[in-house]
Amino acid sequence: MNNNPRLRSARLRLFCLSFCILALLTCTAQHKPTVWKVIPAEYRCWYIRNDSTIWCWNNASPYPVQFPIGGEKAVTGAGGFNYFRVIDTHGSLWMSVMDIIPRSVRIAEDTAGKPFDANWFVDAFAHTCLTIRADSSIWYLGVDAFSLFYPHGDLVFMTGAKMKPTQLSPRGMKFKKAVFGGFRIVALTTKGEVYEWVYGDHNPHKLNIPRPATDIFASHLDMAGCIIPDPGERSGMGYPYVWGGRNSMYGSPTPFTEPTSVKALWKVKVPIKEIVTSSNTVHYIDSLGRMYGIGFNPVGEIGNNRQFVNQYDYPHFPDYAYTLNDYENPTGAPPIQVGAGIVWKHLYSNNFYTFYTYAQDVDGNLYSWGRNKSLVLGNGFTNTRNDAYHPDALDVITPTIVHPLTARYQDYVFSPPTIHAGRDTTITGTAFRLTGSATPLLMVAIPAAANGIDTIMDKIVAYQWSLIKGAADARIASPHSPATAVTGLKPGVYVFNLHTTDNNTGTQSANITVTVKPGQ
Repeated sequence: MNNNPRLRSARLRLFCLSFCILALLTCTAQHKPTVWKVIPAEYRCWYIRNDSTIWCWNNASPYPVQFPIGGEKAVTGAGGFNYFRVIDTHGSLWMSVMDIIPRSVRIAEDTAGKPFDANWFVDAFAHTCLTIRADSSIWYLGVDAFSLFYPHGDLVFMTGAKMKPTQLSPRGMKFKKAVFGGFRIVALTTKGEVYEWVYGDHNPHKLNIPRPATDIFASHLDMAGCIIPDPGERSGMGYPYVWGGRNSMYGSPTPFTEPTSVKALWKVKVPIKEIVTSSNTVHYIDSLGRMYGIGFNPVGEIGNNRQFVNQYDYPHFPDYAYTLNDYENPTGAPPIQVGAGIVWKHLYSNNFYTFYTYAQDVDGNLYSWGRNKSLVLGNGFTNTRNDAYHPDALDVITPTIVHPLTARYQDYVFSPPTIHAGRDTTITGTAFRLTGSATPLLMVAIPAAANGIDTIMDKIVAYQWSLIKGAADARIASPHSPATAVTGLKPGVYVFNLHTTDNNTGTQSANITVTVKPGQ
């Protein structure tokens, strides 16, 4: 052992310095702003940071800005019609106000004039809101679109009498979760019983289930469900039971009028840990951390690297605009695995015209996918000048990591994809050369990108020539190349089709007519 005092002192100083640096790095990592909850809405998305503050892009702010709630800390929240409903640490309920300056107002009192506090759970659907309070009672407020207290509510236009918080659940009943759907309100008692409220009926109706449920979910469309453990399951997880008239959403050939197991239909092998709905989809994470999605997939909401609006035979193509027709492009059962290889931890979604979903993996990384209109996916990309005609040009169709707290706002302009199979022509002889070309979707920054990404561009990854009219003796030498020779032609009319696919699964199609005349 070296007993040199100077050397021991140097080693001690080095050790202390290393310890301080490690402590500083650890402290910095712990206090670095991160997202621990996402609050989605149709055209807005808020992020609750690990310091319990709320952030969102507002009025073309370069970065997300803070939405204050009276200096209080946010505990949980839900997205209304482009505004949030957030509960603070005192159980007070706040509502954001869409304005040039971010601000929020507190829902101070109930319908009897008493303080409206002690809330710990909230769900929102357009202008209607539910909370659960400390005594496990359910309260209902906002616009009575469900006509539970006042007549003439409208669930399509989300209109009705405006009302202060009013207790919805019968006295003495205790609930632990309540969620809105477009056709019903579903609630779960502390005993695992499932109830629902339907339009115009203030009384809850108990549903027939084989065992106590552990979770519930409801869709904007006519479909709802609950999670029920198998006998002997003690993990708190279980398997899906669904009901509702929109059976194409859950993949059944016929609709279920009461909670019915889809464990076999969905081929669920292990219990479900967490489940959410968006306007068109159901996503769940199972006990192994795998994510699955089922439902309708016009704008990439499923996340399986597929999208309907960028197909050449979609009605609006190449406008990249969803028709907003319900029930388009059903995936069918069983659900599709999404983000294979990633171990998933949480899901964040909203079912009132919210065509996107967020998820978080076990390492804390945040992902988003689906329709990216008005900055909702958290990557800072927007298409402001073209949103009216091309609202789906910036869609993301597979889970993609985002950093919404630091992403820079950037506007892009849309350039549609193009395809040319060549000019119609008349020839003599037995051979011809097909020459096609295609360009994919292109988004260009306006002006030069502040985020360093000047262009967002797909790539053409596949060409396919085919004969759709004419004598079958014609031979296409290289059908997967943009240019190819065709031989074996005889007098007559031929129509050749060029079909292309880009790396975002977008397709295009064009024809060329070749008329072959007899030789002189």
